[in-house]
Amino acid sequence: MEVIAKHAYPRSAETVFKCFGDKEGTVRRFTALGARNIEIDTLKLTKTSMDMLIHREEPIDAPAFLKKFVGEWNSITQEEHWTGSAAKGYQGELKIQLKGVPVSITGKLTLHGDSESCVNEIVMTFESSIPLIGKKLAAFVAAAAEVQMQTEYELIRDSL
Repeated sequence: MEVIAKHAYPRSAETVFKCFGDKEGTVRRFTALGARNIEIDTLKLTKTSMDMLIHREEPIDAPAFLKKFVGEWNSITQEEHWTGSAAKGYQGELKIQLKGVPVSITGKLTLHGDSESCVNEIVMTFESSIPLIGKKLAAFVAAAAEVQMQTEYELIRDSL
């Protein structure tokens, strides 16, 4: 299953890229999203790259038939690697692991624009190899991620 989003920002790609790589802002965003036990292992930002590795726990309200796979709180590891420049745009790769949840989450990110505005294009893929229920599990995780991405986008946009 694929989730595609385009988030427009009223600031330059360089400004938004710096916001993505801001440690305090990242903790504030995840806290506002309801996460707890947020640990930033790596958050290294330069003008042309960003590497991030974050662990956190997030609540999720799964339907009864998925509770075997998805707990009330889920341990999440998120890894991002970005390269590029303000002039040519930035490209990123995303990998998210949900401990104990048999869903693979990967993504491609593209941030581009001009000196006044930019767009972050996100393509995330959710897959599960569990027979019969795997597609429903991946679809549930994708739907939850889509809601969270929208909320995170609004938090970033409003903080600029």
